[in-house]
Amino acid sequence: MNTAIDPLYTARPSAFGNIDPFVVRLLIVLSMTFALLPPGFNWGNTDPSGSYVEGSLIFQIEFGSLFAIGAMLAWRNREWTWRHLLHLNPFLILMITYCALTMLWSPYPVVTLKRVTQLVGLVLVGIAISPPVGGRQQLIRTMLGTLMVLMVISFVVALAIPSIGVDYELGAAWRGIMTQKNTLGAIAGLCVVFWLKESLGQVFPRALCYTGMLFASFILIMAKSSTAILVATLGSAIYMVVRKRYLTGQFESRRIVLVLAMAVMLALLVFYTLESRLPDIDELLSPITAIFNKSTDLTGRTDIWRLVVLEINKHPIFGIGYGAFWLGEGSPSQSIIDILHWIPLQAHNGYLDIFNELGIIGLCLMALVFVYHIISLVRLTTFDREEAAIHWAMLILILISNLSESEVFRGVLFQNIFFLYSSTSISARLTVHRMQLARQAEEDRQRLAQQQEALLEQAPEKHPEMKGPAR
Repeated sequence: MNTAIDPLYTARPSAFGNIDPFVVRLLIVLSMTFALLPPGFNWGNTDPSGSYVEGSLIFQIEFGSLFAIGAMLAWRNREWTWRHLLHLNPFLILMITYCALTMLWSPYPVVTLKRVTQLVGLVLVGIAISPPVGGRQQLIRTMLGTLMVLMVISFVVALAIPSIGVDYELGAAWRGIMTQKNTLGAIAGLCVVFWLKESLGQVFPRALCYTGMLFASFILIMAKSSTAILVATLGSAIYMVVRKRYLTGQFESRRIVLVLAMAVMLALLVFYTLESRLPDIDELLSPITAIFNKSTDLTGRTDIWRLVVLEINKHPIFGIGYGAFWLGEGSPSQSIIDILHWIPLQAHNGYLDIFNELGIIGLCLMALVFVYHIISLVRLTTFDREEAAIHWAMLILILISNLSESEVFRGVLFQNIFFLYSSTSISARLTVHRMQLARQAEEDRQRLAQQQEALLEQAPEKHPEMKGPAR
């Protein structure tokens, strides 16, 4: 699809104005920058959850301004905003609604309200920057530019100000201007995947793409993050598989799901035949963790998981309240703090955190959000495989990383922002595509009607016997 000449992607001055493409890019840049840098740009406090829990004034100004700009852009293009709202992931709307409903029993209803406001604000920004106001590839390419700038600055800081840019307690790993080394490694891994995507296109010179990949790979190595290396490797592989039509045909997506399901079932059957039992969590994770020299307890995460499961048993249906558990000393997580003798701010498993805060109802809604997102991706794949491939890769990486870090539906964290923007963007692409098909069908109908009228007008001339009797 050539969006440059498609009327649905051509901004009308009265509707969008010349300022809107700039505002879209600004919103994406600010979102990623605020999410990745230390709260309030305070490099003395590199805990990314600090201001998130306390709600500092600078933190509120940062994202408050972001939401205000997003609301302004959405209002300017309210016709498209309303259209996108009607076709948004319905389970995403139900999920946010249920999060708000938990204020009724949350021990900290004000905190729950703040977290819900963040979700609503991010969805609103996602809708505002979606096509046709935002370009078809604008989200990914603006992200790539933003992350590259942050990496270049981190490169300079690591060399010039190592007291800030290098973490000597972790083997002199680079963290640059990020909150920690894993964050710098994560964005470097994403840039490797993004540059791989661009190297297969026609927009950027190949030399620039390869240079970008090499620089991102260098930062990835210096960050010494095995998880980020996994992100870069797995993300690149997933993107290449989805991008190519290895499994073609009418039921392509069903074949992929069927092949994966059969592979999993076969592996479990072989293990059960040999061991007369199903594998436990350590046995499932050990092949992956061994590659990256990690222990199967995921650096003590399983200890937190067991304690969180005990908390879940206290409120398994409705949960304790959205965002109302991990709030430090004196909060509902105090029992876990007493046992661990340190203060965790998440379960290091996004699914357990949702189960704990929103109960089985929230966990089911979360699963339905992902299922609907996958269905939308399958539909996008049918007419824009190139864009769908990168969203497929990012979704699978998010689903995997959410097993060890709480990111999705956790406020203004990077992966949550990207997932919400991806969801709104894909819904918008499908909406525009449906409109294009409807418009094409109407044009074809009108063309056919005109041809039939022309034939009827010519018929009496070619066939005089069809004329009525002469008077």
